[in-house]
Amino acid sequence: MKDNFLILGGSVGQLPAIEKAQELGMNAVVVSNDPHCIGASVTDYFACVDTTDFEGVEQVARQYNVVGSMTMSNDVAVPVSCYVNEKLNLPMQGEEITYVVADKYRMRQKYAAYQVNSPQFYQISDSDHLAFIKHELQPLLKTKSFIVKPNDSSGSRGVRKITKIDELDEAVLHAMSFSPSKKVIVEEFIEGIELGALTFSVDGKMIYCFIHNDKVLQMVQIGHSFPHMFSSDQEIKIQKECEKALASLGIKNGPCLLDIMLDSNGIPFIIEAGARLSAHKLPEIVEIYSGIDLVTLTVQLASGQKVECPPVTKNEAVAVEMITFDQDGIIEKIGDLSSLIQKYQPADFELRLSEKQKITKLKSSQDHYGYVIFIGENVVEVEGKCTQFITECLSLLDICRIETQVL
Repeated sequence: MKDNFLILGGSVGQLPAIEKAQELGMNAVVVSNDPHCIGASVTDYFACVDTTDFEGVEQVARQYNVVGSMTMSNDVAVPVSCYVNEKLNLPMQGEEITYVVADKYRMRQKYAAYQVNSPQFYQISDSDHLAFIKHELQPLLKTKSFIVKPNDSSGSRGVRKITKIDELDEAVLHAMSFSPSKKVIVEEFIEGIELGALTFSVDGKMIYCFIHNDKVLQMVQIGHSFPHMFSSDQEIKIQKECEKALASLGIKNGPCLLDIMLDSNGIPFIIEAGARLSAHKLPEIVEIYSGIDLVTLTVQLASGQKVECPPVTKNEAVAVEMITFDQDGIIEKIGDLSSLIQKYQPADFELRLSEKQKITKLKSSQDHYGYVIFIGENVVEVEGKCTQFITECLSLLDICRIETQVL
């Protein structure tokens, strides 16, 4: 009899985990509130349960007697997976991390306790807090900018940058509209280079730390590339800060995705941490770059199987970029892409569009419609090819623009 393995979420970003569980000889059990999601059509068992429903997901896990659970790309599902693993005594990322990994304020408190480099921060939960923070920020905004974000959302939703105090009220209201708890984080904006690291740990030891370059548009990550473009000294500093962040949050097993800013003095600041792998094809380009299959290792570890972490055997220049739009609209016609594909010959390409489909302006990391991956001699070359390919790809689309009111 096959073991059952639980995946929280049924979007395209969860497909690698579903497929890997099946390849490893297990039945995939998918929970999602969307019965028409792509995961429902490829999984062995499906339950229409919201991935944020702690008790509902626990009930499904018990019903199918699962040997473990995980989510690939859903930040809001991470605490539910941690909760289920702890309640059912399944392989865990760490003890008592259920709420820390979902609460940006608690996360930053942990950073502070472990002296992790992290931005100055405040939390706003009511009008009294807001009045106090206004008083605190007034002098600081003369020399610094700040970021306002929901305390418990993901994917860059509800995030705004403020440079003057009269922008705070609107930014807080906007962020609160994306926060289930109606709490907001205000943190110092670190000027510098945005990058990331995808780590993998076993029994409290960080085995891998894949530092990657990020492409960011309107404060949303739309691409990643390897190898990173930092010095060996900067690499060591980034790795050490990642290790401190993992220790502060109690993440001892499995993957963790860290968003990092490298300031003008070369100091890495940990901005966000998610105890999960990533969508946006990041695990796939990690494997192209290094030869390390993090999806397999994560599913094995999460299901209690033996994990062997091989050494990095490759150093391939690779980049991925998401296909995004700068305005809402409707796809009227999709031109012939065959000559474009023949011209550039990408390593991988997917366009998730059809005629008469509505498209959404880039506001969060969820607003993308496919991707392209290139492999080449160096990182500048592959990043450039991604951008050129997408520019020409979009030129082959006839789009009826829809004017939208700016919130």
